[in-house]
Amino acid sequence: MTAISGKVSTDSASGGIRLGGKVLHPLWLRERVTEAHALDSISHQRLYQTAELDPDLMVENVLISENRKQLSLQFSDGYQAELNLAEIAIELGLAQNPESIPLPKSWQSSLEFKRFSWNDLDDPNEMKALLTAYFENAFCIMDGTPTDQDSLKQHARRFGFLRATNFGELFNVETKPAATDLAYTDAALASHTDNPYRWPVPSIQYLHCIANGVEGGLSTLVDGMAVANTIAEENQDWADILESTPVRFRYDGPTGIYEDTAPLIARDYRGYVNHIRFSPRLDFVPALDPETLTIFYAARRRMHELANDLAFQIQFPFKPGTLLMMNNYRLFHGRTAFNGKQGYRHLQGCYIDHDGPQCLYRMLAIGNTDTHVRRET
Repeated sequence: MTAISGKVSTDSASGGIRLGGKVLHPLWLRERVTEAHALDSISHQRLYQTAELDPDLMVENVLISENRKQLSLQFSDGYQAELNLAEIAIELGLAQNPESIPLPKSWQSSLEFKRFSWNDLDDPNEMKALLTAYFENAFCIMDGTPTDQDSLKQHARRFGFLRATNFGELFNVETKPAATDLAYTDAALASHTDNPYRWPVPSIQYLHCIANGVEGGLSTLVDGMAVANTIAEENQDWADILESTPVRFRYDGPTGIYEDTAPLIARDYRGYVNHIRFSPRLDFVPALDPETLTIFYAARRRMHELANDLAFQIQFPFKPGTLLMMNNYRLFHGRTAFNGKQGYRHLQGCYIDHDGPQCLYRMLAIGNTDTHVRRET
């Protein structure tokens, strides 16, 4: 039995059908046929061009099977099709899709979160639990990873394909003379996002602790969704200007110049915050009129205050074998200061794209662990 109840009938006005309280367009129905002659058996790509279907196509007859599992359709061009009613119910929002990526959940410093053991992730249920935590909170922490030099490549490839940047496929976070980035010093780093000057901005960042013999240097995380929503609650004019003002970000390094322009806050079609860009050492707002810039600077100042407010921030130390996975589009991150002369501290980092963990989650949701990601390791 599916989540669709009631009768089905053709709809003369649209040429489609009435089902589940909705009117479904005939071309929408036709695009969902799954017969062998319509779809490639391996890629499931259509073997026909949808633009070449009759624009005046109509459904002439429709029936639901007695077990309410199949929808039988007769089209005006003579084509007959059987559609899976459970799949239609999912598309209509009348049934839960097991492949749906968990929705983000806003959090502040009181967040309680689980740390995952690397050795437990061969269990598909534990891996799915980790991915759920990541999608909801925009980060997860794993302990007990191998700490061999450059082993991060294999760790990250478990979730997706590596995204190289101007810092390389892997980057090393350790104190260096004549550092090309403040991350390579022992100074505290205020909350920020990485690489806002890149197009596209690298999506998911990994930080892997190989060695840490110093006190301090705590990693800090802040939920950008919580910050953006708080600003919207406090002052809608501030929220509007942060979401509409194009800000230029520029990296001018010894071996490359990178630049991109975008607002500090972006939302998706559902209204969820889906991209935070915040790097006050690298941003340049356009020469707008003074009144507008006064509002912008007040809004950006408030964004900085909230992103560095302990009420919004979680802190944790890096120990050898700790692996942090975080969404660079949603989280601010930073660190507390440490004394680089006290001992040796070495983190390695890299990036992957958003769709790697999403692919892995969907495959696990249908009970398939043979992903392209896993085969890369």
